[in-house]
Amino acid sequence: MSKYLAMLLALGLSSVVIGAEPPAKAERGAKPCMEAKQHFQRLDQDGNGAISREEAKTNPRMEKGFEAMDANQDGQVTEAESRDYAKTRMEQYREKAKTEMKARWDKADANNDGMLSRDEAKASPHVAKHFDAMDADKNGPVSTQEVAEYVKTHRSREGGGRG
Repeated sequence: MSKYLAMLLALGLSSVVIGAEPPAKAERGAKPCMEAKQHFQRLDQDGNGAISREEAKTNPRMEKGFEAMDANQDGQVTEAESRDYAKTRMEQYREKAKTEMKARWDKADANNDGMLSRDEAKASPHVAKHFDAMDADKNGPVSTQEVAEYVKTHRSREGGGRG
């Protein structure tokens, strides 16, 4: 997990990130992949391995994104096209989340030292609430690394949930 994504969670922006940063494949197992495959197969009503424009109409998100998903513009979305589209969208979402998180961190970091003092942390309720626990080296301010480590530790203790 990148330090910025961890900070994003720590800054209480989990609503922006939930679903944006899936666990590594080894952590999440095959279930999400199987669910995506099964979902694709349900939409592929004629079983030809592709979703037509007509089949896409049964799912508002698929219908809305159909043109963008249909990479070769043949009027059919294959499972590979759907997967590639989802991967691209996920990457875009992650970048947006990182940018938003960095802006929030920078706004909270009033003296621009790359750290949050106890007073600066008040701009982020989650950081303020857990400030002492995040300040691993007990030197006063918290760094992005300390916040990232705190979030990582608490996510793993809670089975991958928010820390």
